[in-house]
Amino acid sequence: MFKKATRKGSFIKLAITGPSGSGKTFSALRLARGLVPNGKIALIDTENESSSLYSTEFDFDVSSVEAPYTIDKLIDPVKYVLANKYDVLIIDSATHFWNGVLEYKNQLDKRGGNSFTNWNDANKHYELMLRAILFSKIHVIACMRSKMEYVLEQNDKGKHVPQKVGMAPIMRDGVEYEFTTVFDLDSNHQAVASKDRTQLYRDKIFVITEETGSQLRKWLNLQEGEEQKAPVANHHSHNGA
Repeated sequence: MFKKATRKGSFIKLAITGPSGSGKTFSALRLARGLVPNGKIALIDTENESSSLYSTEFDFDVSSVEAPYTIDKLIDPVKYVLANKYDVLIIDSATHFWNGVLEYKNQLDKRGGNSFTNWNDANKHYELMLRAILFSKIHVIACMRSKMEYVLEQNDKGKHVPQKVGMAPIMRDGVEYEFTTVFDLDSNHQAVASKDRTQLYRDKIFVITEETGSQLRKWLNLQEGEEQKAPVANHHSHNGA
């Protein structure tokens, strides 16, 4: 009935949030490759095939999805990925499928009926999306767009300049609690962990690289009694979208 709890054999469910241009796609691909150095990576692309710009730097298979972002356009590729034994699935971006849930609710409202009942119906689509992400036996990296806000920050010359920062992900409130770890990117591609069950990235500011994926792979395979040191933060910049 019971068995000893262990992380070995578990799958990471990770979110990368950030405003447009913060490097979510590039970061997700780097992390995925470090997580499975010789594994198969699949990417569901809702961003006009922008991930294919990195096809010379990373080996991965892509499935392009166009509007309307109905839930079957997520579920069917997930089923294919599982059947064909991929090792990591990147969803870029999950925000589009949340927008698809909202659009479905809007269509129900236009047809009439009780708004509360319509939300219950639309919520079933959201639950299917979460189930595909959280319960699939595969590592999943979900990229999410953040609402953008500008703040004034002082630059190295002492002048105050506008800096684009990411706020809450464009997704149902509280979605971050569903993930093992959530990395928030800013417009300079720097990451912080707004949630981290691994405790590897607490109070760190860093760039997501293949080494980040390697650290998570080691954490997943850590044996009882072993201890993994938190990574040293790095501040190297990179390009990406």
